[in-house]
Order: sequence, then C-alpha cells, then structure tokens
Amino acid sequence: MIPARTIATVSSATWLKSFVVVVCLVIISLEGWRDWSERRGELARVESTMATLARSLAQHAEDTFELADAVLVDLVDRATASEMTPARAVRLRDFLTERIKTLPRLKALAIYGRDGELRTSSLEVEPKDVNAAGQDFFEHHRNSKSHRWYFGPFIRDPLDGGWVLTLSRRFDEPGEEFGGVVVASIESRYFSDYYARFDVGKQGSLVLFTSGGILVARYPVKESAIGGNGSADPLFTRHLPQAPAGSYSYRSAVDGVERLSGYRRGDHFPVVVLAAAGREESLASWYQDFVYRIIAVTVLVATVASLGWGLARQLRRRDRAEAELSILAATDGLTGLANRRTFDSHLESEWLRAAREDTPLSLLLIDIDCFKAFNDAYGHQAGDHCLCSVAHVLKNAVRRPGDLVARYGGEEIVVLLPVTSAKGAARVAELIRSGVETLGMPHKHGTSAGVVTISIGTATLFPASEAISTGPKDLVAMADRALYDAKLDGRNRVAVAKAA
Repeated sequence: MIPARTIATVSSATWLKSFVVVVCLVIISLEGWRDWSERRGELARVESTMATLARSLAQHAEDTFELADAVLVDLVDRATASEMTPARAVRLRDFLTERIKTLPRLKALAIYGRDGELRTSSLEVEPKDVNAAGQDFFEHHRNSKSHRWYFGPFIRDPLDGGWVLTLSRRFDEPGEEFGGVVVASIESRYFSDYYARFDVGKQGSLVLFTSGGILVARYPVKESAIGGNGSADPLFTRHLPQAPAGSYSYRSAVDGVERLSGYRRGDHFPVVVLAAAGREESLASWYQDFVYRIIAVTVLVATVASLGWGLARQLRRRDRAEAELSILAATDGLTGLANRRTFDSHLESEWLRAAREDTPLSLLLIDIDCFKAFNDAYGHQAGDHCLCSVAHVLKNAVRRPGDLVARYGGEEIVVLLPVTSAKGAARVAELIRSGVETLGMPHKHGTSAGVVTISIGTATLFPASEAISTGPKDLVAMADRALYDAKLDGRNRVAVAKAA
C-alpha cells in the first residue's frame, strides 16, 4: 500500500504540471489570436490601400479620355467648318501637329474621310495609303448617326501598327450626311509609364483593362500579356458584376504571384483598373514582427515551463547524470563505439558464457590501412572523420543484440561475435571490409585501391573445449596474428587465424 504522504506529493506535482500546461496554452492561444488578428488587419489595410490606388488610377484614365474627347469636339468643328481643300488640309495638319505637343497623354490625332482614307494627322511624318475602313470605330460611326463619342476596342493603330485605345467622334457634311471620323489614340505605353511612378513593391502590379477584359497596359511591363483576354478572370466573372469597386486576393495568371488587389471600373468610360501588391511582400513586416514575438513568447513559455517543472527536474537530474556518466564511461568519445574497458569486461563475460553453453566465440580485429599516412596527408580532422565513417559501417553491419563493436586503440577496432562460427565471422568480416571500401574515401597514400581500406584478422575458439590455460587474451592474440598476416598479404583483405 502506498503511503498517504506519497500520494499527496504525486497529486501536488500533477496539479502543478496541469497548471503550468494551462498557463502556457493560454499564453500561446492569446498570442496566436493577436498575431492572426494583426495579420488579417494588415491584409485588410493593404487591400484598402490598393482599392484607393485603383480609384485614383481609374480617375486618371477617365481624365485622360475626357481630355481626348474635349480635343475631338474641337476637331469635329474644324473638320465640318468648310470643304477640305489641300491648303486647308495643310493648315489643319499644322494645327494637329502643334496641338499634340501640348497633349502628352495622347499618341496621335487623325481625321478620316467618309471613305476611310486618312485626310490628315498629327504625325510629323504622315504615312501613305492609310485607310480606316473596316476598323471598328470607323464602321460604328458610319452605321450610327449618333454624334456621341465612341470608345473603341484595343487595336493596332492604322497609322503605325502600335497597340492603342481609340476615342472617336463622327462628323457630318452639309445635309447631315456622314463625312468621316476624328480619332484620338492613346498608346498602351503611356499608362505603363505613368504606373511606373507608383511603388507597389517588387511583387506588385498595376493593370488597365477594357471593360471586356482586354489587358491594355501593365506595370511591370510584360509585352506578351498586352492584348490578352482576361474576361474569364474572377475579376470580370465574379467581382465586377457584384460591385464596380472593391478588393480581393488572387493568383496572377501572368506570373503566378499571389496578390492582394483593389479594383475600380470607370464611371463614364469602359475601363477597369486593377492595383495589386504581392501578398508575401505585403506581409514581410508582419512576418518580421511575428518572428520577434514568437521568440519572446517562446522564451516566456519556456521560462514558465522550466519553473513549473523545476522540482521534477531536480528529482530526475541525479539519475540522469548517473546514466550519462555510465554511458560516457562505457563509450569512445570520438566514434560512439564501446571503449576498451567495456570490451574487456564484455569479452570476459562472453567467454564464460560460451564456456557454460559450449558455443563458439569469434573476434574480429580491424585496422585501417596506412592510417598514419592518411593522417599525415589529410590532417587529423580528416583522420577523425575517417574513423567515424568506418565505425558507422561497423554499426550497420553488426546488428545482433549480443554482438559488440569497440574501439580497441588508435585506428584499431574490435568486433566480438558470440555464438558465431569461423565461417560466419569471415562472412561478417568480408561484409565490413567491402562496406568500408565502398565508402570511396580518397587515400592516395595507402593501398593500390586509392581509397581508404581495412585489414581484418578473425579468430574463433570454443572456450568449453580449450585448455584451462587458454583465456580471452588468447582469442585476441590469435586475431592480432591474423591481422598481421592480412597486412603482410597486401592489406585490404580478411585473414582467418589458424589453429595452434
């Protein structure tokens, strides 16, 4: 029966440990909730910032198109003022050339006649034989009597083939007959250059779409993406149908980066702006603070836990120390194998066991070939590594519970194999020898193999059948003579001791 005092002590220790566990869990939970809340807050802040930026960029795009439309209204008046004579065409071209210089947002201004032929433009070098017939903006105005502006699709400019957005208006000849089209073109690069002024990080992007999902401009610039159709993107299939402005996270189909974004559709013109920042980059500062907090919480929890477990640790410390000293006293510090004293003790006990049970006792004595030359050539650190590598091969090759691998001295290692015949010992020895050679550790100053090798001497005795004067030291001496024979025969081999 357990004394009452012992029961009380165990109960107090259990309550103390339970209390420490609860306190640690509460600290971790509260800190985890706080960190998660801050993370969500940071994501919301970035999305809000991107939404604000998208609204600003959408307003810039609207301003650009409104400016273009104001210019077009003036051009319509000039185009319909009177008949387009050659002299008037020259004056109009001069006007357009000077006017475009004050409008850095616009790429070009052009006037097309009723047949689609280019009448004049703002280009200093005007291309020949340009005809807009068949272009979407031209066909729209020819087929519609509306004098309202028309926002054309993202096309190759008839003037020079570059990607442009077009804003156009119709003008009529006397009698309200279709007279032609005035067009203002804005190139994709203008928006990309403008977006480059904003810092959205290395993983961020700013994108301008048409309302149909055509990618017009992007920063950072990715030419292969210009003109691509993103109408299947969740921005157009899910978010824009729900609200003209908002924010969401997504993984880019262009470069695969996960981003936090804000979007805005134009109020008057059919464009959509998407401003996005890389999720990983946006959370970089939070991650840094998170690491610091984790370290602090870890230290705190560790301190609480260590204080809570202090008493139990004190009670176990002595037993642990004794166990560690026992292990250190029995093992070699470099290789982790049993040491010489452990081997001597084990050999004595196994010799007596074999004598009682009338079983064979085998021993392998192993020596690394030309180890001194290896140390001289590669240094003592390399020598230590070599010893550890050979020891590792031995540990893997000798796995029976009763077997023992020990460092005998210097570069010599001994293997004790109870209940093992001479043939069995030879097989184990050959397995070890080939395993060390397979390591392929370079040793150009050793045997002809060019790698680290070992020589092994094996010996087997039946203690029950030997003379009374024969003892464990004789088994070691036999293995030592066999090892000597292996070295005389050229090293890197196994030699079996012969019966006396």
